[in-house]
Amino acid sequence: MKKTSVISLAACLAVCLTAAARTGSLTGLADALAGSGPYSSKCSYEVLLASLSEPVTYNVKLQSTPAPSDTLSPCDYLIEWSLPTPSGDVSGFSAYFDGSHFRFRDKRLQEYHASDDVTPFAPGGNYSGGVQQQVQFADLLPQFLAQKFRTMAADSTYICKVTTDTIYNGTAATVLRGVRRIAGYDCMEFTYVFDNKTLHPVHYDLETNPGQIGEQSIAVNYSPCEPMLAKIDLTSLIELESEAFEKYRESTFSLDNLPGRPMPEIQAPTITGERYFHAAGSPFAAPTVIAFVESGVGSTADVIKDIRSAEVLSSTLFNVVWAFLDHKADDVEELTGPATTEETILIHSGGAARDAGVGSTTPVIVFVNSDGTVCDFIRGYNRNLSSIVLEKVTLCK
Repeated sequence: MKKTSVISLAACLAVCLTAAARTGSLTGLADALAGSGPYSSKCSYEVLLASLSEPVTYNVKLQSTPAPSDTLSPCDYLIEWSLPTPSGDVSGFSAYFDGSHFRFRDKRLQEYHASDDVTPFAPGGNYSGGVQQQVQFADLLPQFLAQKFRTMAADSTYICKVTTDTIYNGTAATVLRGVRRIAGYDCMEFTYVFDNKTLHPVHYDLETNPGQIGEQSIAVNYSPCEPMLAKIDLTSLIELESEAFEKYRESTFSLDNLPGRPMPEIQAPTITGERYFHAAGSPFAAPTVIAFVESGVGSTADVIKDIRSAEVLSSTLFNVVWAFLDHKADDVEELTGPATTEETILIHSGGAARDAGVGSTTPVIVFVNSDGTVCDFIRGYNRNLSSIVLEKVTLCK
């Protein structure tokens, strides 16, 4: 196709989209936003609670490309955000493309791949509840706004009006104003402002529970900026966010990298059905031995016997977390019997094993300082395990 033809096609598309918005309907505005093409901007995102004297202000950068054939998300996107605090900036990012979702914050990079497990992307078959759509700030993107407006158009609790011939800060604009009214009460008031030339968002404010104790106000101001990536794909994302991927990517996290780092999160049910949760890097009551084991591995009974022997002989008080990868409590209890006072017995610990870089072979025994950092580890079974455990726990702080 000739260059002039491409330009003509783009111009025609822009005219059609603007005309759709100018019908003054919410669905027309949604259609225009959905077809608005590649997008990039930066914005300030202010949240003010009734209990706070000053707003919390995030700085956000956005980039998206429409993905009309993708059932999981209306677009590929990259979102970077930062939050100034008295102790320094807190920052993170999230991204989605090709059925993969990445999110980074608090020195933790999580990733999800629909090819491995589609459940996080569509819990209960609901794509709108998936990790890729519920991530913070995704609703600022034009394609997600289009999706939101279509939902609002089908919901009678939303009462709104689209005005296509107004002025905002000296620029021709399209404005959506409205309320959400449930059981006779206005629980939400909102205003969206769009530039008439591009139909890109310019301003957005939202007030929930107006006049109530739980009142919250959000104000967003957009401005144009250059795209962060030439193309939204894995290679480009890794190059842009190299530190996060090199240091904190869990799927490639090696057990060999664990000593000196915070122990990753452990979340699993106990053998008696309670929920056990230990946040990444948070302190333990005492030095702790975390044994990743499986009932079907022949050496597991000896591992249990040797570590319990070390518990009795050690002059250092330490606790033990038996992190079984098994799914059946009966199989585990047959090996362990009841837990001692210094022990916790878990099942379904595959997530914790993955995050720690345990791999596919057990046993793996991790020694953790009381401050939550990893001291050392043992991979595999050794006939002198009891003595080795005694030696390593004395080195834990």
